[in-house]
Amino acid sequence: MSKLIAYVGRAATGDSCGGIDVLEIGEGGKTITPLNNGVDEPEYAGFLDYAKGTHTLYAVDERKDSGRKADPATTVMSFKADPSTHGLTLLNKQPTMGCSCASVCVGPDEKYLFTASHGKFDCVIKVVETTDGKWANTFVYDDSTVAQYPLNADGSIEPACDVHVLTGAGMDPNDSPQGGGHSQASPHCHIVKVDPSGKFLVACEKASEKIYVYRLGGDKLVLASIYQAPLRTGPRHCIFDNNGHMFMTCEFSSEIWSFGFDSETGVLSFIDKQSTVADGFSGRNELATIQVTPNGKFVYVNNRGEDTIVCFSIDGDGKLTKVSSMGVGKCPADPKDAVRDMKLSPDGSFLLVPVRPDDVVRSYAVNPDTGELTAITETPVVNPVFICFAEE
Repeated sequence: MSKLIAYVGRAATGDSCGGIDVLEIGEGGKTITPLNNGVDEPEYAGFLDYAKGTHTLYAVDERKDSGRKADPATTVMSFKADPSTHGLTLLNKQPTMGCSCASVCVGPDEKYLFTASHGKFDCVIKVVETTDGKWANTFVYDDSTVAQYPLNADGSIEPACDVHVLTGAGMDPNDSPQGGGHSQASPHCHIVKVDPSGKFLVACEKASEKIYVYRLGGDKLVLASIYQAPLRTGPRHCIFDNNGHMFMTCEFSSEIWSFGFDSETGVLSFIDKQSTVADGFSGRNELATIQVTPNGKFVYVNNRGEDTIVCFSIDGDGKLTKVSSMGVGKCPADPKDAVRDMKLSPDGSFLLVPVRPDDVVRSYAVNPDTGELTAITETPVVNPVFICFAEE
């Protein structure tokens, strides 16, 4: 009988280290059992992805290097998962291309790994001599990148074979509270995702409001198309259904967008957008992640600020209708410390949420007819941030 395992990335906080916990999920989300055989790295475990063929879990460290050789570099890591115990053993690490690596994605046939590096919001002042012989201050920001790594037969990671350094900026100066208004002064790529055909890699970049689509094939990513979203939308996360649609969260405008996706050309075509917050809501809100049910009937997003998980129904043309909203993990401080992730079970019967403000991982039953969520059970996990399922 197959087992459903959830790997939970934790962020270091206070006296607790970061790392990855291992949970066994049973009875359709009714039981969550800690297996106590995880690892204590990465220090700030970011996005996770799993390669079933090689039983390998991939994780990124969301830190920024200090620049001192005495401190560990930020890396993308591979861990071998024991098929019997599901415990993790480090295979190897490779440097992240850029800092604050926000996403990792296993490619088709588990031959390549892809990452998106977000970068911090702080700037460095560089003094330069101008063409007229005078001196001036310039402001330099972290690079944001999309990187490709070959994978070995055992699941370990080779050095990066291709890196795309993103350029551009959004509306600046701006009134965003992120980084004191620096959030759109430089690129911030937040997700990489392979489309269902396995031909393309999609990357959402918040500051210049672009969605990059790269054609896959060999050791190089070839740019196939760019979708330019309006200013102050902030494309953040995306996901595909199996009906030719892509759905995306907009971090700044608190909207969910739906697109048609051409699996031959990699071109996106806008279909619909809907607000994710309640009418009249006026507080700070930053939209985060997104999930779609396997049958393509419902899509879920989570608001950080309003602190809700919102369900939309999807019609055959990809248009969206808001059907429910449920409070989760109220975070009174910065939205970056609110719930950032959630994962639907492979069969879509329940949603597993790392409720960071409450230090728990909680499961919610999914009503197959209405999409509504009902809490089932939970287990304590210190500062849980990301979830990844492995079905063995």
